[in-house]
Amino acid sequence: MIASVRPDIFYAWKGPSLLIANTRGDCGDDQPLSGLYFREARVLRTLSLDIDGDRPWACEATVVAPDRLSFAYVYPEVAEYGGQGSGQPGDEAPTNARGVPQRALAIRLDYTVTLRGLVVSVSIANHSKCRVACTLAWRVGSDFADIQEAQSGKREQQASIDADLAAASITFKYNHRQLRYRSTLRAVGAAPWTITDSRIATPIDLQTQQSISLELQLEASADDGTAPVDDVSEREQYLQTWRDGFARITTRDRSALAEQIVAANIRDFASFPLLEGNTEEWLALQAGMPLYPALFGRDTLTAGWSAAWVDHGRTLEASLTRLGRLQSDRIDEWHDEEPGRIPYQVRRGPLALLNINPYAGYYADCASPFMFVIALGHLYAWTGDRAIVRRHWDAARRIMEWAQNYGDADRDGYLEYQTRSSKGTKNQGWKDSGDAIVYQDGRPVPSPVGTCELQGYWFAAQQLMAVLSFVLGARGDARAYWRSAAQLKRRFNQDWWIDEDRCVALARDPHKQLVAAVSSNIGHCIAAGIISDDHLPAAVDRLFAPDMFSGWGIRTLSSAHGSYNPLSYHCGTVWAVEQATIAFGLRRFGFDERALALAKALFDLAQLYPDYRIPECVGGVAREDSPTPGAYPHANTPQLWNATAFPLVVHTMLGLQPVAPLDMLVVAPHLPEWLPEIVVHGLQIGGATAALRFWRGENGRSHAEVLEKRGTFHLVHQQPPESLSAGPWDRFRALLDTVIH
Repeated sequence: MIASVRPDIFYAWKGPSLLIANTRGDCGDDQPLSGLYFREARVLRTLSLDIDGDRPWACEATVVAPDRLSFAYVYPEVAEYGGQGSGQPGDEAPTNARGVPQRALAIRLDYTVTLRGLVVSVSIANHSKCRVACTLAWRVGSDFADIQEAQSGKREQQASIDADLAAASITFKYNHRQLRYRSTLRAVGAAPWTITDSRIATPIDLQTQQSISLELQLEASADDGTAPVDDVSEREQYLQTWRDGFARITTRDRSALAEQIVAANIRDFASFPLLEGNTEEWLALQAGMPLYPALFGRDTLTAGWSAAWVDHGRTLEASLTRLGRLQSDRIDEWHDEEPGRIPYQVRRGPLALLNINPYAGYYADCASPFMFVIALGHLYAWTGDRAIVRRHWDAARRIMEWAQNYGDADRDGYLEYQTRSSKGTKNQGWKDSGDAIVYQDGRPVPSPVGTCELQGYWFAAQQLMAVLSFVLGARGDARAYWRSAAQLKRRFNQDWWIDEDRCVALARDPHKQLVAAVSSNIGHCIAAGIISDDHLPAAVDRLFAPDMFSGWGIRTLSSAHGSYNPLSYHCGTVWAVEQATIAFGLRRFGFDERALALAKALFDLAQLYPDYRIPECVGGVAREDSPTPGAYPHANTPQLWNATAFPLVVHTMLGLQPVAPLDMLVVAPHLPEWLPEIVVHGLQIGGATAALRFWRGENGRSHAEVLEKRGTFHLVHQQPPESLSAGPWDRFRALLDTVIH
C-alpha cells in the first residue's frame, strides 16, 4: 500500500534551483505552483513540449534522483482499439490527420536541475515502418513570481517582461526597478531553431529506427541580473566529497527494509545543502520541498545534530557559521530582531528582497537560538575540537544574554515571546502556526506567551554552556550556568506541573495562568531533561495514552482537547521529527521500550510513502481506524528534519553517546526483534574512524563490538547517566560487556 502526497506534481532540486512540473512533465497554467525557481523566484513559468502542435501521450513519469525527473511519451496516440485491449485492431497502423502512424515516435524527456538552473534533454526515436517528418517545439515563458505568490495565487510584485531573441536562445528580462532578473534558454543540437518570444521549435525528419537527441539549457541570474556562481564544478566536488564521507548502516537480510528506509532518507538529507555563501557555509541546509527551499535556523540545526553521526557534524559546522554570521546585533521590530537572536528563516525570493514581507532575515523564533547552543554541544561531543567551540563561542554567549535580557523581559524567570512585526509570526515556540497555542475552549492564547518546551530548551542550553565553559577553562561561568539551570528545573517542576493531567502545562498566558493542554511539547521537555525524575514516569505514560499516541506517533494535541483536528498543522497531526526527538529523550532516561515503540511506528509510517518520505506532518487518525493517517494539505515531502529523523532513531536505538575529547564512544544498544543487527561503517569519532557491529542476543540483550578502526578509539558500554531504569547491576554488566567485546 502506497499513499501519495501532492499527487498532482513532481519536483526536483539542487542548491538554489527547484523545478516543479505537473504529472505530464509540463510547467504551465494548469498547475499554479509549477515552474523553475531560482532562489525562490520563478524564472521559468511555462515549459511544455509538443509535436506538430499536439502534446505527446504521457506513458511514464519517474523521480530518478532528487535532482532529476524523467518522462516517457509516444506520438501520436490514435484511439482505434480492437479486441486486444489497447493494441491496434488490424495489421495496418492507424494514422493521425497528418499521416503519422500510431505510436511512431518514442520520446524520452529528462530534467536535470543544476546549481545554475536546468538542463532539459529529449531523445526521439522513430519506431514506425516509414519516415516521419514533424516539428518539435517547446512553449516557454516566465513571470518571476515569488514561490509564496505562486502558492497563494496572489501577486504582490509585478513588472513587464522582455524577451530578447537570438539564433538559438531566448532571454527573459524582468523590468522591475529593483529586481533585474534574467533567465536564458539555449537550444543545443545540430538543428535549425525557430525562436519566438513564447516558442522554441525545430523540424524533425527521422527515417525508420532513426533517433535524435536535443537539449535546452536554462541559466538563471541573481536578482541584480548577474551570473550567480562561476565555480559550479568546485561546489559540485565539495558536495560529492561530503557525501562520500558519510557513515552508513547495513542490516541482516530480514531487516533489509529498515536499511533501505534509512539509506533513502540519508539520500534526501544529502540533497538539501544550499551550496551558497562562503565556502564554509555551503553545507547549510534548506528546510523542505517544494515550499521551503530556504534556510530555516531551527531546521538546519535540528537536522544537523540529528544526523551528526552520518557526516561527522559537517552540516552543523556550516549552519553554525552561516547563522552566527547573521546573528542580530540590533532591535528591529519589522524583522523581530533583538541583539543575540539567531534567524528563524532567511528567504531569498522577490517578496523578501523587496521587503514586502520581513523574511529576508526574520528572527521571531525562540527555538533557533537554543538549537544553536545545543548543536554546538553535539558538534563538540562528536569532534572533540575546542577550536570549533571557540569559533562559535561569542555567538553562543550572546544567545544566552539575549535569553536573559529579552527572552525573559518581565524577569519572572521564564521565557515569553511577543511578536512586534506587523507581518510577523505570532507563535515563536516549536509550534509556529497562529492557532497552535489555545485554551481548552479553542480561544487563542494572547501574547506574551511562554510555552513549556522553550523552558526546556533554555535549561538544556544552560547545561551545555556550563560544560563548554568548563572545556574552555571558564570555571566560574560553568558553575553559574549549571546553578541557573538547576534553579530553572526546580521552579519549572513546581510551577508548570498539573497533577490531574499528569503532565506539564502547554504554556503560561499573559496573566501567568497555566494553559492546561496535553501536547507533544511534553516530549520536548523530556528530551531536554527539564522534567524531574519523580514526574517523568507519569509524563511518559501520558504521552502514550490513546488520546495522544495514534499508533503512528504522538499527536501534537490530545484528541480529547476541544481544538483537536487530525489535519490541523499543530492541533492534532503527527510530526516525524518530534517522534525522533521524543524517542531520543525516552532512551536518555531509560524508557527503552517506549522509545522502540516510536521507532517502530516511524519505520512503519515510512513504508506508506514513495521513497519512504514521510510528509511534513501526517494526520492524527488512529491507526486502528484507518490504513493511513492522512496528510496535512500542502505538506512538504521531503522535509529536511523528517529525513534526519531516521538517523536520529538509529542513534537512539544504538545508544550512541560520543565523548570525542576522550577518544571515546559510549554505547547502550537496545535493538528490537524486528531489527536484530546493525553494522555502522565509517563512523567518525574525533580523529578516528571505525566500523561497529551491534546485535541482539538470544536472551534479548544487545551488544556491540569494534570490527575495525583507524586512529585512537575506545568503545565503552554504559547506559546513559540519567537513566532511571539502569541499576547498579545493569551498569556493572555494561562494563563487563566493554571488557568482553
